[in-house]
Amino acid sequence: MSDSYFPIRLNTLRPDEVVTFDIYLRLGNRYIHYNREQDEMEGLRLKNLKSKGVRKLFILAQEEDKYLHYLEDGLNNLKDQSRDIESRGALAHDVMVAAVENAEKNLETEAGFQGQKKHFDKISEFITSDRNAIKSMLQSAGISVDNNHHSATVSSLCLAVASKAGMENKNDLFELGTAALLHDLGKSRLKFDPMKARDKMTSAELKQFKNHPQDGADMLAGKPYISPRILGLVAAHEEMGEGRGFPQKVNLFKQPLSYQILSMVNQFDHFATENNLPLAKAMDPFFEKFNRDYDDGLLTTLATVLT
Repeated sequence: MSDSYFPIRLNTLRPDEVVTFDIYLRLGNRYIHYNREQDEMEGLRLKNLKSKGVRKLFILAQEEDKYLHYLEDGLNNLKDQSRDIESRGALAHDVMVAAVENAEKNLETEAGFQGQKKHFDKISEFITSDRNAIKSMLQSAGISVDNNHHSATVSSLCLAVASKAGMENKNDLFELGTAALLHDLGKSRLKFDPMKARDKMTSAELKQFKNHPQDGADMLAGKPYISPRILGLVAAHEEMGEGRGFPQKVNLFKQPLSYQILSMVNQFDHFATENNLPLAKAMDPFFEKFNRDYDDGLLTTLATVLT
């Protein structure tokens, strides 16, 4: 039987530290052995891979548990200020992207969900305890290139905005951040590119697109470890203003704070992506276009987090 491989995000590897699994580079349909178990992953090699646009490496599927333990060790160091903030931010962002990529697998069991929660809690503490954390994560993220990237950015930014807006309860933050990670799960049912601009969609595509919030909630429903609030947030993440969103056209201003934050941040990252703008430069034009749809105080909080 041929070996099967599991993808790992490049930024989750710690420069010049020993790895506990073999690492492979994929070239076409071949997997080339790149770094041995118990050898250091040299920082220079990681830089060279990044410069060539490599985002993922691979391990043997049977070594996934070793990687998860290695990953947890890295997350335990997120608040270690002796380590540079850029590498910690890159690690946190790529762990979030990986969580989105593996969401359906992780959600198959409560154990998988709880494992993801453990990682998420460490990232949440990093974001809420260091004002430079979100900046380092967003700098590593750049402009969203796909839906997984988008969801990770939205989740990180939601946590930063919520914390700045006074949300302190850890469970509230967890439910908001988790819903943000999962908010576009329903787009997996689309038969076209989910990053496609809405004004470029056909009428049939637009109708299907407008079903994705409820589709996502339906995919999560029935799992006892997924709370009603997470389901509600996923189903309502495209609502905006006084009924200008979808699918229910509710008045967003009458919804809980977490609903307003997720909608605003989701719309903001889409706006930045569609206009090819770095997040820090997207705020002014976003405000001009959407100020009637979101609370002025939340828009100000978003701007503060970005500067």
